[in-house]
Amino acid sequence: MASQIKCPNCGVYNTNQDYCTNCGTLLSYQKRRELAFAQDEKDRKERERIQKEESPSFYEKNKDHRFLVVRIFAKVTHSIYVAFMAIGMFIAWLISSIVA
Repeated sequence: MASQIKCPNCGVYNTNQDYCTNCGTLLSYQKRRELAFAQDEKDRKERERIQKEESPSFYEKNKDHRFLVVRIFAKVTHSIYVAFMAIGMFIAWLISSIVA
């Protein structure tokens, strides 16, 4: 079944086309949504990258601090965090391996 779509730009009727044969305007709503979704995803990733650059973590901000005490505190805090996460992951692995 042929579907005819009127181009919103030039008014020409197109049969089973994604783009207008006269002016090249995108006619397919599905393609418009896909392109809009891809653009939104690209924009979101760019915003995340900018945010990560503008607001670094506590460790990233203080690992090269000019005061020795602050550098040591940041590194000790980071080490405790990494050790805690490693222990937590080991416990999760152990529980999942016991269950399976």
